[in-house]
Amino acid sequence: MRITSEAMVTRSLDRLHSRLSQYERAQTELATGRRILQPSDDPAGTRRAMSLKSSLQARERELANVDDARGWLDTADTQLQTVTARLGRVRDLVIQGASDQDPGARHALAAEIRQINEELAGIGNAQHLNRPLFGGFGAGDQVAKVGGIWQFPSDRQAGASDQIMRRVSDSEQVRINVTAAEWLGSEVVGTDGNGDPIHGPELLNLLDRLADDIQNGSPTVSSHIAALEAATTRVTDNLSQIGAATNRVESARSRAVDLQLTLRTELSQVEDIDLAQGLMEMQVQQVAYEATLQALGRALPPSLVAFLR
Repeated sequence: MRITSEAMVTRSLDRLHSRLSQYERAQTELATGRRILQPSDDPAGTRRAMSLKSSLQARERELANVDDARGWLDTADTQLQTVTARLGRVRDLVIQGASDQDPGARHALAAEIRQINEELAGIGNAQHLNRPLFGGFGAGDQVAKVGGIWQFPSDRQAGASDQIMRRVSDSEQVRINVTAAEWLGSEVVGTDGNGDPIHGPELLNLLDRLADDIQNGSPTVSSHIAALEAATTRVTDNLSQIGAATNRVESARSRAVDLQLTLRTELSQVEDIDLAQGLMEMQVQQVAYEATLQALGRALPPSLVAFLR
């Protein structure tokens, strides 16, 4: 079989190109730190890597949900802790007002209770991230005084206890809110034009009645203490619910972080190269490429060798 100079040159260039491609790939793997540069390099490994990346993205979304949930829960906890403290102060004022006969002192006690009541109403209407903190799926103020009586807004008359959930794992959702109706309590304060009941916050109306009785020197002041203690218990029960949800969210965070580390380790094993092995491979390919150049330099015409070099 006759082999022409042109055939030798073509085969030599193909061989040189193959060596150069392997050398370049070794350089690219070392530069990127990855052994799978395109799906065809390792179809099975690519599929595994895509699955691991999908799981990592899910964990990242869960951690974002956890951070959002902690913001809502921590804010609600702070507000309700304040409510508990203020109700303790109200109890002290009620006990004092039940025995104080001085009109000026009773007036001062009633004024302080009314100020505390306004503070609690402000907490009921508090916002977080421009949304009602205790509003559930509602919008705007959750309590308002209408005709001297505290009421829930018309679209919340049933005392809605909306449950806002956040997904913190593949199989777990956590409620991150309590509503104003849950910790303030709900009572019927009247009827509308159609005869339907109008609901209002029990705690706020109770404090208004307390203030009036203390200011007027009513002998029934001490009878409100049991209702005040029941309202305080209701608030602490909601605080306990928030605390339990916070613990669940923190546990979910810990699991998600641990799982992220595991997934990243697996992904590194699938995609990444061993640095020492990568350096050795690049040196091997460099030596092979240079040896190919030298061998072809002896076998091909000088003009082509000069070009190749």
